[in-house]
Amino acid sequence: MPSEVAGKSKTGRHFVNGLAKGLAIIRAFNDDARALTLAEAATRTGLSRAAARRIMMTLEDLGFTARQDERHFVLTPKVLSLGYAYLASMPLWAFAEPMLETLVEEMRETCAIAVPDGTELVYVLRIPIHRILNDGATVGSRRPMHCHSAGRVLLSGMSPVQLDNYFARAEIKAYTEHTITDPARLRRAIFEAGAKGYAFVNGELQENISGVSVPILSPDGAVLAALNVSFNRRNVLESTVLRKTLPKLRRAAEHLHIALDAARSGERRVVKMGRVQRKK
Repeated sequence: MPSEVAGKSKTGRHFVNGLAKGLAIIRAFNDDARALTLAEAATRTGLSRAAARRIMMTLEDLGFTARQDERHFVLTPKVLSLGYAYLASMPLWAFAEPMLETLVEEMRETCAIAVPDGTELVYVLRIPIHRILNDGATVGSRRPMHCHSAGRVLLSGMSPVQLDNYFARAEIKAYTEHTITDPARLRRAIFEAGAKGYAFVNGELQENISGVSVPILSPDGAVLAALNVSFNRRNVLESTVLRKTLPKLRRAAEHLHIALDAARSGERRVVKMGRVQRKK
């Protein structure tokens, strides 16, 4: 898909075109394109071949790309530093990982935290169980929001204007026969997720995958992220799943909210499952 960089859409006087082109080249790599030629990079970003060559070689000089062979370039692990900068800048992640590990041990299911990015959600933390989910998801993986329980929770936290903008931009397509694609039905499901404080989705993204998600609230009460537990089996009974998992998810989400509030207030506290202690 050509990048918006080529058309210079949504730009202002502040816009640094070279930076946008560099980011477009980095984002051109994915699971289907782990190595790219200059021509392929140009096609995927909408840049000229000459521009793609200059940007790719600059990224190589900086250590973000490397040559796989004479024609192909690949990303290097240094690219991970860009994502780490995001995680390190968010106080939530400092205490979320041990809390998520505790949840996985208690429930024996895969747990994750997701945030919105455009019309998709992105996993910023994910801890699988040994019974690996067959969905190929890792930290940084993206999923459509409309057919994912975490996505429904994130959408429920949007303002009416933001939600209208989402529906105008998102590709709301069917992934299984159970996927809700009707805008009116989907809006009702999003509203219900907000009213109930959780979302349960069964077989809408993949037939055998279901999940429950609850919101993680910022200190101001806005939906910052979604805490999710996933199940890799068919015919999951909603009432049973909610009885076993919802109290644990809500408890963990509340502790993360408290930890965020403590971090913002500048108080030195130790956050544990079940209580918050002042550090002596």
